[in-house]
Amino acid sequence: MALPPVLSRLRSFPVTVVVAVVATALIVSARMMHSEPDFPHHPPVACLALVAVVLTTLVAERRLGSVRTVLVGVAAPLLAAGITLAVVSLGSALGEAHAEAAVGQPLTAPSTVAVALLGAASATMPTQSRWRVRAVLWTVVLTLVLFAGHGSDLARALATLLGTAAGVLVAPRASRPVERTGRAVPPPRTLVVATLSALGAGTLVTLVVPQADGVLSPFADAMSDRSVAAVGILLLIAAWLVQHGRRLGVTIAVGVLVTLTAVLADAFLIEPMQEGGVQWQGLGLDALEWQVTLLGAWLVPATVVVVVLGLHGRLVRARFRAVDGSQAALVEMLRDGDAGSLGHMGTWHGNATWVHPDGLGAVAYRVHGDVALTVSDPVCAAADRAEVLGAFAAACERNGWVPAFTSVHEPVREILAADGWTSVPVGVEAVLDVTAFSLSGKKRQDLRTASNRADREGVRDEWTTFAALSPEHRSEVEAICTRWAADRRLPEMGFTLGGLRELDDPDVRLMLAIDAEDRVVGVTSWLPVHERGALTGWTLDVMRRGEDGMPGVMEFLIARTALRARDAGLTTISLSGTPLAVHPGAGVLVTRGSAVLARVLEPVYGFRSLQRFKEKFGARHEPLWLVVPTPLHVPRVARALATAYVPGLRPKHLWALRQAHRRSHAPEQQPATTPPAAAGRS
Repeated sequence: MALPPVLSRLRSFPVTVVVAVVATALIVSARMMHSEPDFPHHPPVACLALVAVVLTTLVAERRLGSVRTVLVGVAAPLLAAGITLAVVSLGSALGEAHAEAAVGQPLTAPSTVAVALLGAASATMPTQSRWRVRAVLWTVVLTLVLFAGHGSDLARALATLLGTAAGVLVAPRASRPVERTGRAVPPPRTLVVATLSALGAGTLVTLVVPQADGVLSPFADAMSDRSVAAVGILLLIAAWLVQHGRRLGVTIAVGVLVTLTAVLADAFLIEPMQEGGVQWQGLGLDALEWQVTLLGAWLVPATVVVVVLGLHGRLVRARFRAVDGSQAALVEMLRDGDAGSLGHMGTWHGNATWVHPDGLGAVAYRVHGDVALTVSDPVCAAADRAEVLGAFAAACERNGWVPAFTSVHEPVREILAADGWTSVPVGVEAVLDVTAFSLSGKKRQDLRTASNRADREGVRDEWTTFAALSPEHRSEVEAICTRWAADRRLPEMGFTLGGLRELDDPDVRLMLAIDAEDRVVGVTSWLPVHERGALTGWTLDVMRRGEDGMPGVMEFLIARTALRARDAGLTTISLSGTPLAVHPGAGVLVTRGSAVLARVLEPVYGFRSLQRFKEKFGARHEPLWLVVPTPLHVPRVARALATAYVPGLRPKHLWALRQAHRRSHAPEQQPATTPPAAAGRS
């Protein structure tokens, strides 16, 4: 990178630069003087705290501006330290035990600045990111307050509160996110996971923090160090499992919490009462406070057990069932709403339909593992998209599923991206404007050649449905589709890639190529596209060529379909999406990864050949996106997509693919006018 751009970036964030220089100077000087700026007994923690200050300063300065960052970064920690000092002084004067222990302890730390700035910056984040950041932030600071209990921990919690409040007040109004698909409060699962994580992490904190003095620190006094470590680790494992909707997580959490409740009750309640150790007279405030704390220590895990058992039904992942009866309602909504060019794929076997409680729209989806994969855009009016998307995401959270909006178009991506969702390009859809389509011009030479050859050889096109076919033509269509699937080295793809089953649909039209001997030599199927109750176009699904089909038969069928659509007064036909095709919205890593994967799969599915084939028709390219809540969900969703598209994939198929790729480093050679073996869908 050239020096001027670097200097320009540094000038854009002056506060961050100053903080970075000061932090570096503190670390270097502390190392030279054999002392640390924070947590004297834990040098690595000191360095991490200073790094956290630099990073949060950068985030705050980008979102709040330099002046607001300085105001929040200075005022919130100072005010928090002042309030903490007043509380500690007053409590110590009254004889309060925790306050007396905090006297003389440092009340400020670099991390106090970091949490204040992060709390302030969260006010400008999209809904999903805002709740996620605040949930983690408050879980951490409250865990330290309840288990470590140092004066700096109380100051850190106050700084978080003050920074969050300041963010709401000083954040530029234009930068505040608009509430669209988010919810007003965190879902119950998030609260339970945060509580279990706090108990687990806090229990472990008592083992590493010197002189832990929080109100929950007695947990460690009732057990050995090994038992404390086991409880902390098991609670963290339970939190992770509950986050994924696993019943085992609830079981582990209940078992550990019940055991912890029994141990604490025996150590701090039953045994002292049996031995006469509980007395209320002649005790000072500090002794009385500690006695009450010990007697009530078992109430915390006991309360959490009750909450977990009460929310059990909302914590365990729901079992997915695809109900074929729901497709009829979806078909009606497809005709009246606007689901885009791929909406009819939601009616296919294996999908379920979620309907908005107020009837605003519907979403077709299927679940693999704990991921709910939608079938393209929601079925609803454009004005209701944000509401439908948010309600479906909330329904997924209640069922323990990760919502993954698959092969959605740009308007849906924009709505979700505004709320902090992560989008990944997965393909490109070719959309042809039939109002201006014709076979004239140099770029349509291949299409004219195919059409003229069909006329010379007596090949005709027939626009029909599967149910209207004669028995002979039906068997020929079935034979072409079956033979194509049998010739693949990998199993035929599914999910949003139709096959023979999807042809038998009264709303789906077939465009067949029938030769002079009345034999079917080419098959294409077309899905209806409706918008506000009117048929506006068709979407290409199945594309199969018979063994005796003439070269260019697919070009012939698609061109004739476009001309029929134009004459019928329709506006567009979609050649559907090409998986792994790169478009300008993709980053460098995604572009390279898609290119590598497309090259590996080319001998079997021919995605790159398919893209070149579609370019003959002069269609415009529209990106298709995969949108997930966070980047961390991408691997899980990718695994679910692989299962959805190729459910029968086995190691032997991967070996066959490897052998095919080794035999042919380039795509299989085909005549220039013959489409690739892969179907033309997303």
